[in-house]
Amino acid sequence: MLQFCVSQQINDRPFAFKATGIRVYSFEEVLYHVFHYWRESVDEFLSEVMISWVTELGHSYLAARMKELTRKEPFTQRILDFLQLTEYFSTEELSTLKISLEAWEMRREWEKLKERADYFVSRNEPAKAIPLYKRALQYEENATLFNNLGIAYMQADAPKEGLNYLIKALRLKPRNYSILLHCIEAAILSGSFNDATKLLKKAHNTNPNHPDIPFLTGLMAWEQKDYISALSHYNKALEADNTIPYYTYKIVDVHLAMRQYEKAMKALETLTQRDVTYYTKVAELFAAWSDIPNSIKATIKAIESSEAPDAALYAKLAGYYRQDYDPRRAEEAIQKALTVDPEHDMVRLENARIKKGLGRTREYQAALTDVLKSFKARYRDN
Repeated sequence: MLQFCVSQQINDRPFAFKATGIRVYSFEEVLYHVFHYWRESVDEFLSEVMISWVTELGHSYLAARMKELTRKEPFTQRILDFLQLTEYFSTEELSTLKISLEAWEMRREWEKLKERADYFVSRNEPAKAIPLYKRALQYEENATLFNNLGIAYMQADAPKEGLNYLIKALRLKPRNYSILLHCIEAAILSGSFNDATKLLKKAHNTNPNHPDIPFLTGLMAWEQKDYISALSHYNKALEADNTIPYYTYKIVDVHLAMRQYEKAMKALETLTQRDVTYYTKVAELFAAWSDIPNSIKATIKAIESSEAPDAALYAKLAGYYRQDYDPRRAEEAIQKALTVDPEHDMVRLENARIKKGLGRTREYQAALTDVLKSFKARYRDN
């Protein structure tokens, strides 16, 4: 049956969901987003910012109904009532969703927060995951939460903070081998080599044949710029388990550091899994080789291989176009990145660089100031 939108005028001011980076321009798009991404929308669909945006669209009646829903309990009924503010979804669709909502609501609060945080870690967005893990820890302190928070901090290039939480996880589960390996990696990346050596001995005594033992030994050599030793250990890890592409990527990193570009390419060519990570690494190799046109081609393949729009990939593409002195395409790529996730750190920084390259000084300064404010606010929150 044909349905008319409640908005009959064109709207050029979107609402951007922070959790997903998706921009919506109509109330129907909001409903669609909340229905399909309800876990990621829980903090936003009845927020003051959302209600204000709906009011600006001219839907004062809907905004008033939304304010009423903010006081409604339980959560399942609140979100279902929201989705029925207009006749957008069928009874069957809402009934199916209700089953998922009720099952989710029965779970403990820390599990819900963890699930949302895990989603952001899987998208390589640790800045959004860390506050959620910390909120979860206020409800319950367990090894899983400490471990995942530690991993999120490592993903955010903060290994010292990550190590602190991973040690807490290991204290709660001293026999958990995966947590032990995470601790070793965090210790290495934070420069705590003595601690890493002790933990490596413990891991070796527990499971001497695990391929991560030579890998982590190689990582420690890498961090100390002993590239020959790192390469030797990485190769041993690959011999122990050649199904893990990450070992090959680290071998490529060593060859790149030693400016052995042909060897790096040969290592990449051994991989049969040509996915997003593969093409991204190929792009990095060509960039190190000063072959930016091929970096651009590889990044476009990475974007085409991605299951969903990836803001970081578009930002990398924009950066390569900038290095190739193609400001028009750089601007196009960064705008796509901003559409996917306007709050992504890499996107914001590349956007500022492009503005600077175009000579738009005021826009560059404004973009850079925005990035710095975001960093400061995040530092206070974390």
